Amino acid sequence: MLVGLASGLFPGGMHAQMLPQAVVQQVDLIVEGNRLVASNIRFSRFDEYRLNAQERIRDTQVGKAVIVVVTNQNFIAYGAVAGWRSIARVPRERVERISAADFGALVVTSRRMVNFNGETGTWGERQRRAGL
Repeated sequence: MLVGLASGLFPGGMHAQMLPQAVVQQVDLIVEGNRLVASNIRFSRFDEYRLNAQERIRDTQVGKAVIVVVTNQNFIAYGAVAGWRSIARVPRERVERISAADFGALVVTSRRMVNFNGETGTWGERQRRAGL
């Protein structure tokens, strides 16, 4: 009886209301020389980021609504809502892995873990324990 009542109160049933919405592809990355160009499908625009003179791309990952680029000098991220943001690399840190999914990006290095929220444009950082 209670299930029938709940189904009547919530169109599509309660289960449909609890499932997360899938993020559709909102961004893509184009690299042209010393320029990173984000194709922002969500807002139908292109946003540019210029690399420094001696800056070189080491790795990239593209998620549904976030891009992360690792260079020899910075970690650079782009969020469909937030745009381009960067943070400097720490001397002698070794990048172990990068990932990008939905609105979040993660970079794990030998010294720290940094993540990027593509909706707010903020970077989070945590030092890693020595000896790991």
